[in-house]
Amino acid sequence: MEATQKTSTTKAALLVLAALSMLLSGLFIATASRSDASPPPACPDGFSLTADAKNCFQAAVVTSADNPNSCDTGSLTPDGTKCYQAARLIPQEGVTNCPKGYSPDDSLGGMCAKFDVATQRAAACPDGARGVAGACYILVAKGPRGAATCDTGQTLAGTNCVITGALPVTGTATCPVSATVISSGGQCYTLVSPPASPEACDAVAGYVEFGTVCKVSNPMAADAATAGSWTCPAPASGQTPTGTTHVLGGITKIESCSYTPAQIPGACAATLPGTTDDPGSPYCRRPVDLRPGALVCADGFGLVSGTCIRYVGVDIASPQCPIGSVEDGSGDCRKPVADAAGAYYCKDANAALNGKSCVWTSGFLVTPSPDLYKCDAGVRTVIGSAGSAQVICILGNANANTTTGPSCLQGVLSTDNAYCIVPRIDTAPAAAVAAPVPSFTG
Repeated sequence: MEATQKTSTTKAALLVLAALSMLLSGLFIATASRSDASPPPACPDGFSLTADAKNCFQAAVVTSADNPNSCDTGSLTPDGTKCYQAARLIPQEGVTNCPKGYSPDDSLGGMCAKFDVATQRAAACPDGARGVAGACYILVAKGPRGAATCDTGQTLAGTNCVITGALPVTGTATCPVSATVISSGGQCYTLVSPPASPEACDAVAGYVEFGTVCKVSNPMAADAATAGSWTCPAPASGQTPTGTTHVLGGITKIESCSYTPAQIPGACAATLPGTTDDPGSPYCRRPVDLRPGALVCADGFGLVSGTCIRYVGVDIASPQCPIGSVEDGSGDCRKPVADAAGAYYCKDANAALNGKSCVWTSGFLVTPSPDLYKCDAGVRTVIGSAGSAQVICILGNANANTTTGPSCLQGVLSTDNAYCIVPRIDTAPAAAVAAPVPSFTG
């Protein structure tokens, strides 16, 4: 340590001697130039020639740079002088209380509440009633003055009088409804085939047996001129034949005529007892019993359980107001009713009506524990005002980031950063009269 201090002292002394030498040399040159013509300067003001007279130099200037502070860990405080990190929140069970004037109420689930007597409105007529308080009434309907009655010979049944009429009579008999039953001429029968054959076809009229019918063909059917003039011959039995027509040469002609032969008169009764001939057909009629007609009543009466009755209105006395009501000038029945008690209400719109009380509710006031934060490193500190206070942990001073080093206002630094070098400013190198300068590299 002592040797280092001596070396530094020696260097400082050499620098002082060199500066004095340069000052004396400058005085010498300045004295000589007064008598002789002065050459142009080789270096800018403040610079000196190097030993090899190629460049000019002067000592470098030491400057400092103040960069923004920084933190290796955490963040800068608002004033930038300290490093910090947020404190760790430790949940604490605080103390809960109701605001002044409030208390927990079990009926409201333990909420903070306060009560006051509600205000009652004046008495009034109940809903649906008319009038004013002390004279409220409702309208009621009039009712019958007495019990309903019926005339002599009538019977009261509910709200009607019953008149009993004559006994019902049997209506007109009818044929049973069936696909095989025929109703004709007031008779009801079915057709059955007799065992005997029907009468023979009328050969005189030209009819011959053709299946179950008697048939005759038009003898002039081939002659278009005369075919249309032929008509069906009438059989002796008196039946009406049916003609089958055909169009020939634009003329409608009868092609053939046929009829169903009738039963031999009296054959049905002889062969099928209880039957009769069916005129104009080969069948016999078997009578079918008529279905009795339904019971019917005289006009204006209806059949109920085998009896003919008729309903008429009851005799009702003039209506009157029910007991407990009074008829007014308009004919309406007024029944007095009691006044309705005035409803309770809260004058404060922020209160809620609870029966005959007004209730206000409020949240709990929570008083937190003072030790809600903890610093795992650093010193616990509170910054900010009461409304925006923040608990932090101060880790230490921030890094100053101030740098110091050599610099040049003119020229460039030498390789050892001790001098500033600029080129000579004259056109030719100076004579050997230049002042000696310390040797340096660069």
